Amino acid sequence: MWKYAAIVSYAGTGFCGWQKQRGSAANGGASLQATMEEALARITSEAPTVVGSGRTDAGVHALGQVVHFVLRAKEWDTGILLRALNSLLASRIQVLEVRPVGIEFHAQRSAVKKQYSYYFQEGPAAVPHLKHYSFWVKRPLNIALMHEAVSALIGEHDFKPFQASGARPGSTVRQILEAEVTRESLPFPGGALGMRHEIGLVRVRVVGTGFLKQMVRGIAGTLLQVGENRRHPACTREILASGVRAEVGPTAPARGLWLEQVWYPEHFGL
Repeated sequence: MWKYAAIVSYAGTGFCGWQKQRGSAANGGASLQATMEEALARITSEAPTVVGSGRTDAGVHALGQVVHFVLRAKEWDTGILLRALNSLLASRIQVLEVRPVGIEFHAQRSAVKKQYSYYFQEGPAAVPHLKHYSFWVKRPLNIALMHEAVSALIGEHDFKPFQASGARPGSTVRQILEAEVTRESLPFPGGALGMRHEIGLVRVRVVGTGFLKQMVRGIAGTLLQVGENRRHPACTREILASGVRAEVGPTAPARGLWLEQVWYPEHFGL
């Protein structure tokens, strides 16, 4: 028996999310998990289960999703696995790296922290190229207030109000290690007029030991209200104190959310 870990990048648009679901192909597209398992089955003639570090929702993207799977028939060269997987997978999902790992490694349970980012695109008109990868807002956001609001979430808190309905029972206490809001500008050519424009991207970056269902999207939706000067930055602290879900802003759309990196103890070599 041989266990492998892989780092996977994907555009979540068109998929029903990471986790396999009954009837998913008929109700919103295939799952990313099923897509990877089908590719591995074709390559290895086995039926491995691919376990991800987290269950991203439909439309959520990943730069560094980490997965593991077990093969029982023979040991595989990781370079051959990598090339074979990428030749079968759609261009929207690609494997960046494959490594052998110890049998004790688990993509989800062994993770010590994860980084998510939510991207808002600013400007009077939305750039079509970013339509499925960010959430467009017409006016510039007040990132100083947004940063102040998200900073209040650092530490260990009960994040139950930021959790979406339908979540599994269990503790809702989580620890946020880092949180910030920054603005980045991307140069964009202006076409025949020869003008150059800059696309403003506001990034909400959160690093934590774990996250609840749609927690980051709930945070992003609340910060959007702060950035639009519709709420004061102390609202995040007040929401944590009250524990009331109704006080959280609208859940931000899935398309702006990215799972960017997952960390593990050093001895796993990832």
